[in-house]
Order: sequence, then C-alpha cells, then structure tokens
Amino acid sequence: MSDLLEDVRNFLDITWDMDIRERKKLSGIVERGKKYLEGKIGQCDFESETQEKDLLLNYCMYARAGQVDEFIKNYKSEIISLQMRSFQRKAGGCDAKT
Repeated sequence: MSDLLEDVRNFLDITWDMDIRERKKLSGIVERGKKYLEGKIGQCDFESETQEKDLLLNYCMYARAGQVDEFIKNYKSEIISLQMRSFQRKAGGCDAKT
C-alpha cells in the first residue's frame, strides 16, 4: 500500500485491516481527489506535508461521507488561494526566462 494511502487511512482513523473492496474504494477516492485538485490548482505535491496534501486528506474525508459538494463549498477559498499561487509561479517562471 502506498505511503499516501496509509496517510489517508491514518487521517480517517481507519485502524482495521481493509479488505480488497475497501482498499479499492479508498484508492478510488484518493485518485479522484488528486484529479480534482490538480484540475483546479495544477501540479500538486501530495507526498510532502503541503497545503495540497492537507486539502486531499480533507477531500477524502468529505468524499467518504458522500459530501464532496460541502468540501467544495468549505475549501473554496483555499483552492482559489492555491490557484493564484500556481498562476504566480507560472507567470514568474515565464518572466525569468525572457
């Protein structure tokens, strides 16, 4: 099991041995969360202790409860902040090359 999936299990307080169905479901939630956040923010670092990883962990908590709409509403400002930071990094990178 990947380190990220273990981090998600720890965050969600899943202390029991998951069967194959539970692992598949949780892995799907993690992958959908990664795709969602990368679609909104751009390239993300989910392996280090970053704001993106924190958002992913919370996405997984909300998704597991069937409340992704609430996640979007509650974390909208953080997502926008990361979008702006990503845009600034890209703009700064372009300026540095010219």
